[in-house]
Amino acid sequence: MSKSVTLFLRLCQGRLLAARNPEKVWRVGERVTNLLQKLSRMPAGCSVQHRTVNGVPVEIIENHSAHANSRQTLLFLHGGGFAFGSAANYRAFVARLCKKSGIARAWVPDYTLMGKAPFPAGLNDVVAVWKALLHEHGQDELLLAGDSAGGNLSLALCHAMNSSELRLPTRVYLSSPWLDPSLGESDLRPEVVDAFLGHNEAQARDWLKRMFATPYASVHNPENPLISPLLGDLSRLPPVYVQCSANEVFMVDSLRLVKQAQQLGTVCHVDVWSGVFHDFILFSPSMPEGRAAFAAAAAWLGHGEVRRPPYFQTRIRQLSSPL
Repeated sequence: MSKSVTLFLRLCQGRLLAARNPEKVWRVGERVTNLLQKLSRMPAGCSVQHRTVNGVPVEIIENHSAHANSRQTLLFLHGGGFAFGSAANYRAFVARLCKKSGIARAWVPDYTLMGKAPFPAGLNDVVAVWKALLHEHGQDELLLAGDSAGGNLSLALCHAMNSSELRLPTRVYLSSPWLDPSLGESDLRPEVVDAFLGHNEAQARDWLKRMFATPYASVHNPENPLISPLLGDLSRLPPVYVQCSANEVFMVDSLRLVKQAQQLGTVCHVDVWSGVFHDFILFSPSMPEGRAAFAAAAAWLGHGEVRRPPYFQTRIRQLSSPL
């Protein structure tokens, strides 16, 4: 399955890398995520309701399983390069995550996408929803997760809460997070062959800058830690578990995160998977690697346990801090 998806991504590669109009790329991303939604099914025993929370549309997923921990609530921030994706696209995925982890409920906000308004609009929405979550479920163990751009917003939310001296989540899970849209240079320069963006990393980074990073930051300094949270104070983060692919440009961000965490004493676990692609956990229903990563993510969120799948251990580079 992973080989088939990688082949499909490479077939799309040339046309997308040649694109000059960001909005056209965003529309392609929207069509792909809508297709994934159509292929996904809500698990039995879960329901969804729609609310507007502090002015932000939110889907609230309830896990009615007998083993669900009523004292746990998850905030999930969807990916999509800050430009596409929705709570509806992730509905089935988050419901399955709640069932697997035993979490009773999840809030999934439809934060403002940059086609409507760039930074800080989306992050402001996320902060507003988090504050509402604190008000309604402050007695619960609060958990935070996000994939890709949603991983960025997750750590940016932590920085924003630290600045306001508000409560942070108990722990955080990130899938293939994009933590440095400033696309600054790093002393960590492993050779990366992106399964989607190709062999030329400089070209891939330039494409990401033109299509996503620059439109998102708009008039703001991309080195602002609320835009590039890897550049913020990582010493005050809650424990974090990250999964990413060795075949994605964003792997470097995860390596930098765990390196800095090791220096600061922040608890951080990073699993770098070989032979897969960006955000492969979204293919968890049908791809063995995705199912294994999904189970590990659920164990971390639900129980705070790092359960690395033994069957795939030879394909996982395991990094942790503090040392």
